[in-house]
Amino acid sequence: MEKLRLDNWLTPSKALVLGFTAIIAFGTFLLSLPVASANGQALSALDALFTATSALCVTGLAVVDTGSTFSLFGHIVILIFLQVGGVGFVTMAVVISVIIGRRVGLRERILLQESLGHVKIQGMVRLALYILGVALIAEAAGFVLLWVRWQADLGSGRAAWFALFHSVSAFVNAGFDLFGQQGQSSLQGYRGDVLVNLVIAGLIFLGSLGAPVLIELINWRNTQRLSLHSSLVLSMSALLLVGGAALILLTELNAESPLLQMPWGERLLVSLFHSASARTGGFSTVNLAEMTSTAWLVLIMLMFIGAATASMGGGVKVNVLGALVFTLWSVGRGREEGEAFGRTIPRETVYKAMAVVIGAAVFVMVMTIALTISERLEPFYLMFEVVSAFGTVGFSLGVTPELSPVGKLLVIITMFVGRLGPLTLIAALARTPAAQHLRYPEEKIMIG
Repeated sequence: MEKLRLDNWLTPSKALVLGFTAIIAFGTFLLSLPVASANGQALSALDALFTATSALCVTGLAVVDTGSTFSLFGHIVILIFLQVGGVGFVTMAVVISVIIGRRVGLRERILLQESLGHVKIQGMVRLALYILGVALIAEAAGFVLLWVRWQADLGSGRAAWFALFHSVSAFVNAGFDLFGQQGQSSLQGYRGDVLVNLVIAGLIFLGSLGAPVLIELINWRNTQRLSLHSSLVLSMSALLLVGGAALILLTELNAESPLLQMPWGERLLVSLFHSASARTGGFSTVNLAEMTSTAWLVLIMLMFIGAATASMGGGVKVNVLGALVFTLWSVGRGREEGEAFGRTIPRETVYKAMAVVIGAAVFVMVMTIALTISERLEPFYLMFEVVSAFGTVGFSLGVTPELSPVGKLLVIITMFVGRLGPLTLIAALARTPAAQHLRYPEEKIMIG
């Protein structure tokens, strides 16, 4: 049966690309207005485009300091774009339709299914409501905790605004912060603050799991069962969180590392925080440029893997990595198909997972090479920024603000593709294939 489409030419993939493009264009217009700037002077179109893309793609990379460059109006625009980009503009549209009593048709359900990468079309409206509900509850909890903590530092009113902005930014895995105007970079002023670290890292981790997994966890007491997707996400996320923290700690055993100047408790806190934040969170409590190059490799690995499908984060996704790891283990043991948690992983799932990882790796290499041509900077630094942009993380070694206009455009494209996914973009650009009634003969190739 031919795949359902929105109409003859507007496939779900094309609709997502066009929708993202239109919203980014609108955000660019708003952020380029003089009222969006703290000094009343209009931001350049390119910097406004970069910021709007970074906000909607929940990346966090910035070419200007967010806290000091934008006015309250600009901050509100960025906050709205973070929320819409995190839960998804299709999800927001469906929720608004339900609130105003408008019927959600088949087209909207197909588009929502495509945007979330969901397997089934049934229950998509309920899932959209759950996604927004979970996001608001988590962000509200983070807001209260941060507001209580920051009142003594910022005053009640300012603490409330900072708590709201950072709780949303953390849960949607964006990494935008307002502390630049406080003479700090990201959360370096709270490096040893256990409450701030745990709240921000906790919000990032929850957002990286995705609403479908969180809903299953909430209902686990009644069902006593987790889907294969949730099992893969939880197991791989826990492994990467602990393993990433251990690797960061080990790679920073260098005499010049800033971590060695800290007490052991603070070292553990910094390592755990950056392990969580590297998988698309984007907040940092130390200057990343001062870390060792080996630690950068660990961060690049975590950024490339990213969060879970249907979550707030990017990357190739932990469930994709989990499917490939378990399949590799199964094949190595002589099995014909991948097996995990007592279930078989379908071959088409493995093929798609391989396509995602290979496509992402090729795209990252191509964009890195393109940046080395346009910029006179160290290739390793540029690769770090590219992986950060593709994984919608926001970590930076200080390179992004120094990029040329061509370099900024390349990073904008990388953030856009990273949020939508290479397969979605390819599907949007590809021509609709004609019905194929023949199958070529099989022939084995040597593997090993």
